[in-house]
Amino acid sequence: MTLRLLPCVLTLALVAVGAAAQEPTFDAAPADAWPLARGSLAGTGRSAAVLALPLAEAWHRTFEKTAFGAVPVIADGTIYLGDLDGTFHALALADGATQWSFKADAAGFPSAAAVSPAPGPGLVIVGDDTGVVRAFDRGTGKVVWEYETDGEISGGPTILPTAAGNRVLVGSQDASLSCLNLADGKLVWKHSIADQIRCAPVVARTAAGDRVFIAGCDGKLHVIDAATGEEQVAVPIDGPTGTTPAVLGDRVFFGTEGGAFFAIDFVKAATAWRAAPAAAGQAYRSSAALTDDLVIVGSRRRAVEAFATADGARSWRRPMRGRVDASPVVVGITDSRRGAADPRPAAIVADAAGKIMVLDATTGDPRWEFDAGGGFGAGPAVAAGRVVIASDDGTVWCFATAP
Repeated sequence: MTLRLLPCVLTLALVAVGAAAQEPTFDAAPADAWPLARGSLAGTGRSAAVLALPLAEAWHRTFEKTAFGAVPVIADGTIYLGDLDGTFHALALADGATQWSFKADAAGFPSAAAVSPAPGPGLVIVGDDTGVVRAFDRGTGKVVWEYETDGEISGGPTILPTAAGNRVLVGSQDASLSCLNLADGKLVWKHSIADQIRCAPVVARTAAGDRVFIAGCDGKLHVIDAATGEEQVAVPIDGPTGTTPAVLGDRVFFGTEGGAFFAIDFVKAATAWRAAPAAAGQAYRSSAALTDDLVIVGSRRRAVEAFATADGARSWRRPMRGRVDASPVVVGITDSRRGAADPRPAAIVADAAGKIMVLDATTGDPRWEFDAGGGFGAGPAVAAGRVVIASDDGTVWCFATAP
């Protein structure tokens, strides 16, 4: 059964993890991989990579009669990405060549993927819009196992290493969060809420154990014990959301369909601060990215905004040509034309009008931009010195430092 209810938000995510250097971390993606939809287990949208500007197109590849709505994931020189017409692709990071592909019957892939960490089975996990979660052999594309839910998988799965073995956490529009055994896809536990789950699960490590966070269409932030699936607390917010939360310390950051942006203290189970909508119709369908002291997020009011993590003060607002549903990524940048220099934090953003920009994270000032033509509903991935992003006109773009 496929559940296609639309009153919430559309958040897209993707996941990948590779060799030992690419194992998932809580705070940031490693420089050589983009292992999860939001890069890290905590959903920070942050990479350890440092990019030298300006960037230049390394390659692009257009797939006919399809569109992409998910973040690419990258590991060991391979991009994993599904399209909305039901083909899941494994592409070479070097040149975009197909390594293998899988065609689903009557299904599309709005969800990002997740790549399993080493040691263990070399799998890539992804859900489709009929509610089926598949594990593929990373080398061959052979289906290793399947797990069925009763609703679309909109947010990417998360692979969490535990003492009991690697687990796959995946939310569904059937309002359930499933915890699966990575090796065979068998259900470990299942937790249900009152309405759809469209976000990717994120995780924080606490003294009491790992905690899973789900921002739900039921208007609550849910905090769930990762070992048992038992809910620890549910904090009310002002309405539904499908954006993936980002965790920093004891706080969880995300925007809502009603246009408010929240910082929730999950230890106190209370709102730390709330930024009111700047204008009518300012829904947040972008997930946030974090620096040490700023939270950066796209708005449907054709802008990218930055708030202070401490108190929610709006630090800057950068107008864009189109709405910004794509989630930003935070990296370090230097200027290749001026030689080596200490990297500065920057945000890579993209909008529905096809504009890709690198913004200074501190000021919001543009540092580089590119007009791709087709719009972007999902954000970029950064790995091995490259930026990869897929558009709604079926094109996968790859950028690297200009020669």
